[in-house]
Amino acid sequence: MILHTPVLLHEVCSFLNPESKLIVDCTLGHGGHTMALLWLAKNARLIAFDVDEHMLRKAELRIQNSELNINERIEYIHGNYADIVSVLKGRKTDFILNDLGVNLEHFKDVERGFSIRWSAPLDMRFDTSKWPSAADIVATYSVDQLKALFEHYADFSAPKALELAQHIVTTRKAKPIITTQDFKAILNACGLGDKACTVIFQSLRVETNKEMDNLKMFLSAFPETLNSAWRCLVITYHSIEDRFVKQAFNALVATWNYKLVTKKAVQPNYKEVAINRAARSAKLRILEKN
Repeated sequence: MILHTPVLLHEVCSFLNPESKLIVDCTLGHGGHTMALLWLAKNARLIAFDVDEHMLRKAELRIQNSELNINERIEYIHGNYADIVSVLKGRKTDFILNDLGVNLEHFKDVERGFSIRWSAPLDMRFDTSKWPSAADIVATYSVDQLKALFEHYADFSAPKALELAQHIVTTRKAKPIITTQDFKAILNACGLGDKACTVIFQSLRVETNKEMDNLKMFLSAFPETLNSAWRCLVITYHSIEDRFVKQAFNALVATWNYKLVTKKAVQPNYKEVAINRAARSAKLRILEKN
């Protein structure tokens, strides 16, 4: 039984060929997509990535304790999906799913520093063994680097991004910016409300974890791993990552070796959004290799 309902679960499963032999779940999360896919593809093996080892082990335990008896068919990888080629080591996959959503447990874990709601260390790392943390970025990036970050990942205007970057650099000279509330106070001082603060926190998280860099690496790498007549699915949640996916898929279609399975991105219906607010901005794009 799947306790956590993943985004667009029915739609993802509808694009799976049950005869698939090797599946890749690029972001294991709670394990909901993985459990559903292996329940449908009875003879498939699955490689499950998660960059957060704590979340990976929790999902592994959840799958072990389920009634599906699928754990022996899963290879768990503590690592980034950007490394798909090196992990597969020449193996070809029949179905790739990359759900780019952030695990909600990260926001509920106060000490991880993802949320604007609580005072916590300004960390935001999915993999806490990696450097830098969000606090390191705020402490070391130049005005120009911070300005570019807020322009590119928060879609702030150049003047507003510059104002914010300058205020951060000025503030840190007088006092270290260590906690989420230290950082939020700076944003509030620049006239930002909670909605804008959330967008800035998101942009800092994206930079901390190199999310766009990893996505670009994946989009360049996955075609090498995909069997002919099989599919890659990507679920995006904001316009920047969706633009990257759309452009990459269209570029592959232009080579005549690929086709889009749906002309437009698949989005959740109103019933799913009513149950799961996190699904409201989700877009699913599906590419098939000829």
